[in-house]
Amino acid sequence: MNEQRYKVVIAEDDIHQLSLLKNYASEMDLDIVSTVSSGVRLVEEVKVYKPDILLLDIGLKKKDGITAHKEILNAGLRPVLIFVTGSLDPSHLLAGFDLQSIDYLTKPIQKHRFERAIQKAKESIYAKKLLDAAVDHDIHFIRLRQNYREITVAENQIVFVEKDKLFRNRYNVHLRDRSVVETSTHLKEIKEMCKGNLVYTHRSYLVNVLYIISIQPDDLFPRNYTISLEHTDEKVPLTKKNYHNASDIFSKFRTQVC
Repeated sequence: MNEQRYKVVIAEDDIHQLSLLKNYASEMDLDIVSTVSSGVRLVEEVKVYKPDILLLDIGLKKKDGITAHKEILNAGLRPVLIFVTGSLDPSHLLAGFDLQSIDYLTKPIQKHRFERAIQKAKESIYAKKLLDAAVDHDIHFIRLRQNYREITVAENQIVFVEKDKLFRNRYNVHLRDRSVVETSTHLKEIKEMCKGNLVYTHRSYLVNVLYIISIQPDDLFPRNYTISLEHTDEKVPLTKKNYHNASDIFSKFRTQVC
């Protein structure tokens, strides 16, 4: 892994906890670009510094950390998130899943847990850079039928494909730029034209593994999962069967709250 320095913003309103986090971060040679105690200031600072990693307490002043981070996401910024909080509220744990946090540290923070969380964040950032490089250089075009004509789409621009829920022979191809291409080309045909990055997660879905952020347990369907992806706010289902059929791929992206 490369030896770049990672920019970090620390959002913590307790001066003693802030001092501890700063010491831990400095010992790991992280570049602390800002420290804040309010959610309002947090949003402003993240927009300015665009950090790689965000250490986030939930109980911030003026605006709580969860609300502030949702605003950060809405602004199109996605620092790797590590919750640092004294809360064991189940709703906050679920928020950790929803906001795709890489880890959830409870106070008092133990140094070895902090180091492990930062290492996970670094690995996530590095993996994303490798995947982005693959996306930029590996271009393969596929042909899609649309209104009695044929169009071409680069495979590495496809985030996921879903069978339309209303029309029997319509499929929606979701692209990196958040546009959606409608096609009558079946999932099986699309899969056969691709080089291998698109995999079945459900009989009605194909997902590009290059864009998977995390895989989390499905709250409604036990033993199934939901997939979070880059370039879309939609969650894609992953069935138990498909998880096991390609466990060597999907297990790399499992995210669990510790």
